[in-house]
Amino acid sequence: MRAKTEGVTPTPASDASATVRGDAGVTGHQLFLLVAGEGVLATEPLPAEGTVAIGRATDADVRIEDHSISRDHATLHLSDPLTIEDLGSANGTWVRNERIPAHTKVEIQLNQAVLLGSVTIVVQKRTKQLRMRRRRTHDYFENRLEEECIRGLRRDTTFMLVHLVGPADSSDLEPAIVGALREGDLVAAYGPGEFEMILFDTDPIHSNRMIERLESALASRQMQAKIGTAWYPQDGREPNTLAARARTRAHGATAEPVEAGDLVIADERMSALHALVSRVAAADISVLLQGETGVGKEIVAEQLHRQSARSDKPFVRLNCAALSESLLESELFGHERGAFTGAHTTKQGLLEVANGGVVFLDEVGEMHASTQAKLLRVLGEGKLMRVGGLSARAIDVRIISATNRDLEMEVTRGNFRLDLLYRLNAMSIIIPPLRERTAEIEPLARMFLKRVAEKYGRPVPHLTPGALGALRDYSWPGNVRELRNVIERAMVLVTDDVIDVEDLPVEKMRATYNSLRTTGPIPIPTPSQSSPVAGEVTEEHQRILDALEECGGNQTHAARMLGISRRALINKIEKFAVRRPRKR
Repeated sequence: MRAKTEGVTPTPASDASATVRGDAGVTGHQLFLLVAGEGVLATEPLPAEGTVAIGRATDADVRIEDHSISRDHATLHLSDPLTIEDLGSANGTWVRNERIPAHTKVEIQLNQAVLLGSVTIVVQKRTKQLRMRRRRTHDYFENRLEEECIRGLRRDTTFMLVHLVGPADSSDLEPAIVGALREGDLVAAYGPGEFEMILFDTDPIHSNRMIERLESALASRQMQAKIGTAWYPQDGREPNTLAARARTRAHGATAEPVEAGDLVIADERMSALHALVSRVAAADISVLLQGETGVGKEIVAEQLHRQSARSDKPFVRLNCAALSESLLESELFGHERGAFTGAHTTKQGLLEVANGGVVFLDEVGEMHASTQAKLLRVLGEGKLMRVGGLSARAIDVRIISATNRDLEMEVTRGNFRLDLLYRLNAMSIIIPPLRERTAEIEPLARMFLKRVAEKYGRPVPHLTPGALGALRDYSWPGNVRELRNVIERAMVLVTDDVIDVEDLPVEKMRATYNSLRTTGPIPIPTPSQSSPVAGEVTEEHQRILDALEECGGNQTHAARMLGISRRALINKIEKFAVRRPRKR
């Protein structure tokens, strides 16, 4: 076991997935370690046998970030009886109010408090039956995922999304999954034999070890399953992006599919947009793509590359919101060996890799200020300097960037450089949301059905009039990406060749539809529109006030009424300085 407990970040309570051989009353129960102290509250699963190293060192099995904990503080021996051994720690290990000698095993009991410095640990047990009530519905999972993305954005937390595909007729699949995860982690049913999970407040190393434990639990039951993962924020910051990537990887693909090679154009605005794309592609100028999350900005970027004179050169992508400042600079500009801790080899940056081709900078509005300055210098001089480098290298790339932010407003707030905006925005293309091009909903849905059916080796199902009506009436706050996710899930649920209303997430769709029949969709202002005068209540502002009042301040419900994502609602609340009513 190599589970890490961060000292200042509360971790959800966790159950162990193994049983420990001990005295009567221990056998058959799951054991876990409770860790409690100032700024520390976590539980970690314990293995079936062996030893567990506890300390502040990065390679400790249970890592506790507390000033009173030594790097190698103590070892827990999972044997009969349970014992603990102090490793010569500075602040000692205390059992029954007495400091135990160093390098001496001392017997402890279940539920007995042991003091390591100023941190208390307790070995506890819990039965599996308590965990079986944790399975949630897909709708509940979607809401929690959206809330967790918002929490991650505000508090800089991380979590892992997991999608598992197993045999549909196995009754042992769910117990194996639930038994391998912590109590606080979320498990939901996606479809027959498919489950989706959120591993809260965890880093990639810890999450991967939990996945290994899950794989071992399945293997011990001789069960075959495919597991796909997506980590926030590296794999994305939007719920639909994370869910799509986890599902895609579970089904054997290495990246999220992009519908760039088979466009659906059934709307006059989109016809005009793609005609503009064809003209702009030949101009070899920088392009800024604007639009809501999921509208297909990456698809348009690929079309610009495919129709340009650089089509035979590389097309590389980088999500500016997925990396820290130092990692983003290393990915963009590259680094020399020894430039920083961990830089064991020289690495080319994406700007070098794409030399002669196109670099697509997604979520460019999230780029840090220092990185903006360095990128501006590279674009102005046509040369880049690797991190830790001594000489500049000439490059020739075309930059296509994308954002769902109003960059002009970000400039006024001091979050984005005006001179860089001028460099990136030689040409601006605004992609309308799916709710404003409803003529494309049906053909897009049929295209996704065909692709998913080919992937599963099944005939393409038929969409009933009721299902088509529900698809058309829904406001699609997640846009094209959300439509693709809904169609893929419907394909998992259906057992015949017909998709009807009950195969869709009708509760969420109906709630949005009922609200939009009276209010209509909220108009989304483009960056070219002027900001409202301070104190002025616009039509959009008033609708947000009305929706929050109607829902008693519940942002999730209000966002559904308005037909937008909760994150979009929060952005608008901050934009209009809306005072939030108390929840009822």
